Amino acid sequence: MPGKMYKRLILCQLIFLGLDLASFTIAEEQFIYSGFSQANLSLDGTATITPEGLLQLTNGTFNLKGHALYPAPLQFRRHPTGDVQSFSLTFIFSILSAIPDKGADGMAFFISTNKSFSNALPAQYLGILNDQNNGNTSNHIFAVELDTIQNSEFQDISDNHVGININSLHSVQSRDAGFYDDKNGVFKNLTLVSRDVMQVWVEYDAGSTQIDVTLAPIKVAKPTRPLVSAIYNLSTVLPGTAYIGFSSATGVINSRYYVLGWSFSMGGTASGIDIRKLPKLPHVGPRPRSKVLKIIMPATIAASIFVAGALLVLLVRRKLAYTELREDWETEFGPNRFSYKDLFLATEGFKNKNLLGTGGFGKVYKGILPTNKLEVAVKRLSHESRQGTKEFITEIVSIGRLRHRNLVQLLGYCRRKGELLLVYDYMPNGSLDKYLYSEDKLSLDWNKRFHIIKGVASCLLYLHEECESVVIHRDIKASNVLLDSELNGRLGDFGLAKSYDHGSDPQTTRVVGTMGYLAPELVRTGKPSPLTDVFAFGTFLLEITCGQRPVKQNAQGDRFMLVDWVLEHWQKGSMVETIDKRLQGNCNINEACLVLKLGLLCSQPFARSRPSMNHVMLYLNGDMPLPEFTPTDTSLNMLALMENRGLDPSAIMLLHVKLICLLLLAGASLAACTAGDGNDDDHQFVYSGFTGSNLTLDGAAVITRTGLLELTNGTLRQKAHAIHPAPFRLRGGSSSSSTATATATATATATRSFSASFVFAILCPDADACGHGIVFFVAPANHSFSGAFPSQYIGLFNGSSDGDAGNHLVGVELDTDQNNEFRDIDGNHIGVDINSLTSINSTSAGYYDDNDGGNSGDHGFHNLTLASHGEAMQVWVDYNGTAKQITVAMAPLKMAKPSKPLLSSTYDLSTVFVADEPYMVGFSSATGSFNSRHYVLGWSFAMDGPAPAIDIDKLPKLPRFAPKHKPKMVEIIPPLATATFIVALGTVSVLLTRRRMRYTELREDWEVEFGPHRFSYKDLFRATDGFKSMNLVGVGGFGRVYKGVLQSSKLEIAVKRVSHDSKQGMKEFIAEVVSIGRLQHRNLVQLLGYCRRKGELLLVYEYMANGSLDKHLYSEGDKRVLDWDQRLQIIKGIASGLLYLHEEWEKVIVHRDIKTSNVLLDSEMNSRLGDFGLARLYDRGADPLTTHVVGTIGYLSPELGRSSKATPLTDIFAFGIFILEVTCG
Repeated sequence: MPGKMYKRLILCQLIFLGLDLASFTIAEEQFIYSGFSQANLSLDGTATITPEGLLQLTNGTFNLKGHALYPAPLQFRRHPTGDVQSFSLTFIFSILSAIPDKGADGMAFFISTNKSFSNALPAQYLGILNDQNNGNTSNHIFAVELDTIQNSEFQDISDNHVGININSLHSVQSRDAGFYDDKNGVFKNLTLVSRDVMQVWVEYDAGSTQIDVTLAPIKVAKPTRPLVSAIYNLSTVLPGTAYIGFSSATGVINSRYYVLGWSFSMGGTASGIDIRKLPKLPHVGPRPRSKVLKIIMPATIAASIFVAGALLVLLVRRKLAYTELREDWETEFGPNRFSYKDLFLATEGFKNKNLLGTGGFGKVYKGILPTNKLEVAVKRLSHESRQGTKEFITEIVSIGRLRHRNLVQLLGYCRRKGELLLVYDYMPNGSLDKYLYSEDKLSLDWNKRFHIIKGVASCLLYLHEECESVVIHRDIKASNVLLDSELNGRLGDFGLAKSYDHGSDPQTTRVVGTMGYLAPELVRTGKPSPLTDVFAFGTFLLEITCGQRPVKQNAQGDRFMLVDWVLEHWQKGSMVETIDKRLQGNCNINEACLVLKLGLLCSQPFARSRPSMNHVMLYLNGDMPLPEFTPTDTSLNMLALMENRGLDPSAIMLLHVKLICLLLLAGASLAACTAGDGNDDDHQFVYSGFTGSNLTLDGAAVITRTGLLELTNGTLRQKAHAIHPAPFRLRGGSSSSSTATATATATATATRSFSASFVFAILCPDADACGHGIVFFVAPANHSFSGAFPSQYIGLFNGSSDGDAGNHLVGVELDTDQNNEFRDIDGNHIGVDINSLTSINSTSAGYYDDNDGGNSGDHGFHNLTLASHGEAMQVWVDYNGTAKQITVAMAPLKMAKPSKPLLSSTYDLSTVFVADEPYMVGFSSATGSFNSRHYVLGWSFAMDGPAPAIDIDKLPKLPRFAPKHKPKMVEIIPPLATATFIVALGTVSVLLTRRRMRYTELREDWEVEFGPHRFSYKDLFRATDGFKSMNLVGVGGFGRVYKGVLQSSKLEIAVKRVSHDSKQGMKEFIAEVVSIGRLQHRNLVQLLGYCRRKGELLLVYEYMANGSLDKHLYSEGDKRVLDWDQRLQIIKGIASGLLYLHEEWEKVIVHRDIKTSNVLLDSEMNSRLGDFGLARLYDRGADPLTTHVVGTIGYLSPELGRSSKATPLTDIFAFGIFILEVTCG
């Protein structure tokens, strides 16, 4: 009877307490969850229990927190005055991150007297604390953190550690994640964000007050040695009752935190979790590939041996002597690839009797190709020379696709082990220097010399201004000018050439070239430009007119420059005496003197004083008179300039004095001849690039060789500062660098107006994971950033100094990370900061377009992404001292400053800045757990007025940027090669052949002559989605044009699909391949390649994003009206293209269909002439032999109706109509 009463009492007590028996396995003060399907945990934030029974703390969203608590508080003290009891727990967890090797901010097990965490912050605060209560003893929180981001504010040891925390996120003890192996005692590292399942044990011993935390992979027994231990009496932290649970938070990465099982015990050891009952984790990342089966049969082995033997016997022996190498870069270039066997036979085994000459990198042989009996010159580069290999690739890149009547034609190349060969047109009359200096050669008369000069000048104009890229030759001299059978001058030897995009900077630091032709600035900077070619061309002009070498030697053995010798005669009035005596006076004196003076003008010691090749051509053609200049304008010993590396200090000083005297004689301003960037005066400065600037740099900040201010270099948790060296006085007086008195309007109590502008770019490896941005700041000149933190503090403040009015700092932040501590509105915003990183005003990055909104004044807002992967943007910061107003505007680069600012705040900075104290201006930047790079390309600043304009054209080029691609793990199975080979010969080869029958192509004899790449029909079919109507760009007389994207390179293209059954279509197809297949000009639509298939004729072009010109002239739709500057630029571009077709290419090309619909506009609104379907090509001096009138009504010249003969003049007639059409609209 008493026993039954006892059981009833126990049952009533359980019911009264409302405990869920399913949640417990032993007693009130212990529990175990092997999965959470039936658990009644208290959840908030993003925490949830999945249908599979997983406790999911975060759901993959950004900047959020989640908590899961045991539903009832636990009694940690047996008596109110007693000590905290011993306790033990274990849990199994996994962290699944969207970015491999990078996690969000981590998770923590905690014990807390408080059940609500509504005021806690996510990100680095892990959803437990915030920036106000972190470190307060009144928190009464004990936690074990699994931290996956290193935060300097909390002195984290790494971004992969386990820590014991008391009332703060600054751990009392921490250790990198891992475990001690019981077998050998060796410590083994673990990665918390590895997506692996791991187990944690936490134990507190009340007697010793020792806390032990142990970590191990799942299925590994608990190690006997804990990972991290600390002695701490939790009785000073925890009261009688407290809640236990988990907290987790995300920042800028969408990680998911899971708890799979949990066990707890008060006063004893936590029970083991049944691993077999744990729920399964969801899959994250790519699905694993199936393994290759190891199937090796005797028949496949025998077949492999047979095929290998056959290849060795029948192929390797026959071709061993002619084995060639094929490299990845070859697929980019157009010239024909010759077989080594053909070149070996052509030169009779490179016999000495065929040797034409020897250069610095190899020998040149004459040869006759056995296939077509064409005479060629074969340059055989030195075998062991790395420079030879570099020269080989340079020539392929530089002139492989260039086409001009005055360039030596590169016909092709050959790459063989130990052999580097280039194949050119054979020039029967050799090099020009042999005619100028050799006694055996007949002297060239003046008319031929003048013709050669104009030809080389035309070629240089093409290289500098008319090619797709700027090409600098870097070695212009008489020995590199070759003469063809008609004594036309052709520029060759591009082994030192450098090509780069128009408007960018050639990335070179080495001085290369030939003594006597080197421009003075090359010795100082090593940086070539088109004007260094102009200098060498000036020496070439003097050389060919005087018949003298560029460096002369007198009877006493002293060397002097040819330019100085000519200059001396000009000063004496005897310039005619410098003309080559072998001409015997039989020359046009006026032309010769013109060339001599032009040579001196091109040889000016200062690059900006030299003419461009465009002007040189105008001078030579008599279309423009030479500018007025006198012999005293160029009086400078050029040889000393060339050798200034060997001068002693006194000689260098003397040279500087001569330079100053020269500038004074020429009436030039010294300010105009300095580098131009970073010119400071009393109240302003401007940097259009930072080469040669003297900014004060610290941390990771550097100035790159190209002139970029690189604030962060891609390392983690770094800060950087770049500061202008001269401080400014913002309240009263003038800048400290000024000797002028303060303006009358400045007072000691008012902050003066100031203005700044800068161009920046932020490069991040991942769009969802970026560093912490850039700040333009104004701070006291004696302010130190040594105690500032990186990461969210952006190198300006730390946890204690943020918000301190004693900072006296104003900043404009470009923030790429949303931080709840500073109430950031998003991860892509602009903010105005006063003494704190909590902005007084902020808004999402973007700009108001002045061209949007019509006459209403309601400017359209356009979003911008600060971390735009290499797209530069410009920011303007203005403070109006009278109105006490700060405005910030921004826009994409090359766009004018918007009239409506992005944000505006009224704030009297006199309450921030101290009167009569100097202030510095500069930039601060920082990274956290992501390797972002922050760049400033240009910067200007001014007091009491607008900041000077930054010269966009002079800005350095950003480095190429692409997200890093990690190498894939490849499983190597020995029999894989054999099995694949047999399958390829057998079943797979049959299947692939059948599948490709629909893409069968025709190859015809005439195709081997042309340079463009041949595309497969399959690639073009896929690029255009099967030539769907949605990709149709336009319809012409012979076929349709489709937009496409090549799958291999993601390049946008336009594909012309010529009518199937049209004979005229076939004729047009061949005409376009012949006409523009080898043309290279920046104002011609580039033919990338072609495809010939039965019933299909296709041409592949560059895609022109802005379509044809006629749509911009006549469309009533959304097309924006072209302004006059754009129209004039279009007219000039088409004129340049026609000049190239009519006069500068090796043959004459008559377009025959010039009209606005055949002029296309690229993304920068540059005009390009296209549609060469009616073009006619013929040799110079020959008859075009046309009998049909073709073209468009309104553009046909009158003589076509009578004779049907197309000539360059009929193109000019059509061009005249085109000019009227563009002008009149």
